[in-house]
Amino acid sequence: MHTKGAFAPTTRAEALERYEDAGPAARVVVRETTKAMEFDADEYDERVRPEVIETARDAIFAELLAVHVGDRSEFEDWLAESGFAESDVVRLGSEHVDRVAWHAVPFADAVIATTFQDEPEAAVGTLRRNAFGRVYRDEFYR
Repeated sequence: MHTKGAFAPTTRAEALERYEDAGPAARVVVRETTKAMEFDADEYDERVRPEVIETARDAIFAELLAVHVGDRSEFEDWLAESGFAESDVVRLGSEHVDRVAWHAVPFADAVIATTFQDEPEAAVGTLRRNAFGRVYRDEFYR
């Protein structure tokens, strides 16, 4: 088992702080991207609405989440030792493949897991987007 990513917030306050920290980075990424796309000031003002910056912030936050990657037995062992109940796990993918990527959200009593066979990077990306969409978004926008 190994872990990819920068952070795994254990409290809602910590998650919110990390999410807020992603805001300035999102603004810079969007500004520099639109500059590379040769947007002039008018096009920038017309096309870069607050939702664009918010989407970039969501993506930055999600892409930095720590994700564990291992085989199915490592996931099951981690789950047994973690204190999460089986009912706390959202399982994505097929039960007929050997590997699992997962992310725990302790303050929401949730674990998001996805299975994969040969594409760990794709699985990690899918997992991060699902963790944000299924757990963090509700926590940030309630």
